[in-house]
Amino acid sequence: QRLHRASRREIDQFLDRYTTLPIANSLRRKVLRRAAKRQDWQGYLHYYRPTQNVTLQCHYLAARLYNGETQSVYADIQQLWLSARSRPNECDGVFAQWRDAGQLSDELLWQRIELTLGQGRRQLAGYLARQLPARDRHWAQLWIGLHRYPDQLPRRYKALLKPHPKARSIFIDTLQRLIRRDPQKAIEFWQTHTAEFSPRISLNEAEQATLYRRFAMALALRHQPNAEAWFRRIPASHQTDSSRSWRVRAAIRNKHWQTVRHAINAMPEKQQQTDRWRYWEARALAELGQEKEAKALLGELAGRRNYYGFLAADRLSLPYPLQTQPYQPSAAELFTLQEQPDIRRTAELYKLGRLLEARREWRIAMQKLDETHRQQAAKLAQLWNWNGQSILTMASTSHRNDLELRFPLLFREEVLALSETKGLEAAWTYGVIRRESAFIIDARSSRGATGLMQLMPATAKRISRSLNVRYRGRSTLLQPETNLKLGTGYLAKMMTRFDNQTVLATAAYNAGPRRVKKWLPGETAMDADRWIETIPYKETREYVSNVLAYTIIYADLLGQQNVRLGAHMEPVQGQ
Repeated sequence: QRLHRASRREIDQFLDRYTTLPIANSLRRKVLRRAAKRQDWQGYLHYYRPTQNVTLQCHYLAARLYNGETQSVYADIQQLWLSARSRPNECDGVFAQWRDAGQLSDELLWQRIELTLGQGRRQLAGYLARQLPARDRHWAQLWIGLHRYPDQLPRRYKALLKPHPKARSIFIDTLQRLIRRDPQKAIEFWQTHTAEFSPRISLNEAEQATLYRRFAMALALRHQPNAEAWFRRIPASHQTDSSRSWRVRAAIRNKHWQTVRHAINAMPEKQQQTDRWRYWEARALAELGQEKEAKALLGELAGRRNYYGFLAADRLSLPYPLQTQPYQPSAAELFTLQEQPDIRRTAELYKLGRLLEARREWRIAMQKLDETHRQQAAKLAQLWNWNGQSILTMASTSHRNDLELRFPLLFREEVLALSETKGLEAAWTYGVIRRESAFIIDARSSRGATGLMQLMPATAKRISRSLNVRYRGRSTLLQPETNLKLGTGYLAKMMTRFDNQTVLATAAYNAGPRRVKKWLPGETAMDADRWIETIPYKETREYVSNVLAYTIIYADLLGQQNVRLGAHMEPVQGQ
């Protein structure tokens, strides 16, 4: 507050004393902005430290130019300019000096155009294209047009057979985009015109393998039966973890169990040995009549406290490993930890309700602690009733057995009452909350989902009308009681829409009902585990499996006896 009156010596002493604290970074940013505004470049150089803030980086480059540096600064300016994103206006000055010094070449413009198109920023690409000489501008505009409408490739590809250094890149990029948008149309084009474009645009082995991989993946993600044929075309040396996984998933979807086994066995050892692929190898063995081998694998998995472990236990009718082992550090250990200055600051910020600052302090404090002390910190946060931070901190350690810490029964009265009113299983409601926010009341996602049940404002507004709940914008979602009312209301709506199928309602809560409807099988019902494994979105695939596993854990914590995962996994009915 008194920065304008503080001397350099006072500022230096403060920064030296509190150098590791967030408040020091905040002060440094303010000092740097003031120095840049005054064009005090020597002062700026004195206070500058490496940062991810692009505006501060540009001011730093300006200070170095003022200080007489040239070539080394030009190299750093080029690195900063060569980005898929627009740069702040504060960078215009250094970019102009760099450009006026003859440092901006046509090849650099092309490189940045390619970067921007790779991120879908066609407007910025168009701005850059206008800086190219006339002979190249047409080609850049052609690329931008095909980037937006790759389905035009079959009738415009001949323009790319003319000689130009970028013709090949434009062709390959457009074909890859067409594959993502319409793989069947891309296959038809590929098979019809290969002989015509191959002499002009010859692909090396790696490029051809990449295209085959994209064909296979695009088809598999759309659950097309011809995906397997394209996976077989990819040389083993050009497979990726993702393509190997989707080769198995395509075979699972089609119930080609021999291919499932073959594709899993072709994986690297580390990938093979994950719980996911061990479960599916066991499933394939069982389907192929090799029951003894299947049961041996399932028996190993049944001891795992996760989705695949619970599936395995169900197949063998074994109990789940739900024993809890509370982590109990001594009072002396907790006292020593909470007396550390950064932990004390965190505690004060948390008590004052300054949660963002408290989390920032906590993250920095955790970076200094070993695993044992992070476990103690998780317990300390639990004692403060800072349960979200307790969950996240314990998750950074190898301790997984304190189920009451990792899966707290917070807002119990509200969750039980709302679940009963809306005809939901309370354990499932808890599973959704735990996966959505880990009980962080003010959680906000990058997409805008807010609060305990991570509701999007538009969804919340719509649900509030049907439930006659007062909604006054995003801040309403930070009120736990209101968030729970709206979230359980939306869960109930998804259950009704999908005929009380927990798997589909869970997927719809995450990805939206329209997408889930697209992913439904054809006319024949499908095993729920097969449907979940072949959900195209990784986020939703992991979300559904986690929520189901958490539901089982919460059912046990709520005292419900003999709740089985299979009860929530009825066959998914076809369209």
